[in-house]
Amino acid sequence: MSESNALETAQPGDVLQGAELQQSIDQLREMANAMNELLRTETEVDAIQAIARAQQRLRSQARDLIVAQIDLIVGEAKITAAHINAAVEYANGVISKIAEWHKRVEQIGAVLDFLAVVSTGNGGQILKAAVKLKSSLDQA
Repeated sequence: MSESNALETAQPGDVLQGAELQQSIDQLREMANAMNELLRTETEVDAIQAIARAQQRLRSQARDLIVAQIDLIVGEAKITAAHINAAVEYANGVISKIAEWHKRVEQIGAVLDFLAVVSTGNGGQILKAAVKLKSSLDQA
C-alpha cells in the first residue's frame, strides 16, 4: 500500500487463499463455539433453533474458507487476507460482548453477508461490504 493508505489495484493472479484466511477461520469457529452457552441457557424453541442455525452457518463458512481460492477481480481494489482477517476479528470482538441471542445472531448474519461478498473477489464491493459490516457492528 502507498503512504496515502490507498489500496493497490488487483492484478492478474492476485488471489486470496484459504491458508491466508486461517485467522478468520479460527474467529468463525470461536463465534460458533461461544454460542454453546446460549444454547445451554435459552429455553425458547425458536431461539434455540435460530442459535443452532447461526452456529451451523458459521461452521460451514469456516469450512468453505479452508479450501477457498478467491481470484480478485483485476482493476478493483486489492483486498488482502490481512484486511479480511482484521474485519472478522473486529466483528468477533464486538459479537462476543453481545448478551442477547437475537442481536448476536443478527450480527453473525452481517459477518456472513460480508464474507459472501468477499467470495466474489470484487474489491470495490468488498470495501462497501466492510463499511456496512462496521456500521452494523457499531450499532450493536
